[in-house]
Amino acid sequence: MTHLLDTHVWIQRALGEPLPPLADHTLTRHAKTLAIADISLWEAAKLVELGRLELSIALAEFFALAITPELTVLPVTPAIAERVTVLEASGFHKDPADQLIVATALVHGLRLISADTRIGQWRGVPMLWRTTRL
Repeated sequence: MTHLLDTHVWIQRALGEPLPPLADHTLTRHAKTLAIADISLWEAAKLVELGRLELSIALAEFFALAITPELTVLPVTPAIAERVTVLEASGFHKDPADQLIVATALVHGLRLISADTRIGQWRGVPMLWRTTRL
């Protein structure tokens, strides 16, 4: 693996929505080395529950289509949980999902693909991103 997709990038990619050229090129080039943090599954479910993500299919069917054989879902490990505990002290914001995603990238040595400006402002994780939401 070389890249970790933030939740919004994974969802957008799974829905076939266009991505910025650099992100699209990276995802195409590294398609067999992509991962998501398992918290992204929960985030997607919450977005559907709260009406912030509308799917034309059932959530279970979306997951079946969006979690491709090439995509690795990385679970929370003791090392990731420990890394989360030091993020705030280094100036990272308090969003627990973002903390788990960033900690996952750091522990696994992955570059995060995200347009999240709060993560990008922190600059503590290698990122491929742009200043507006993907």
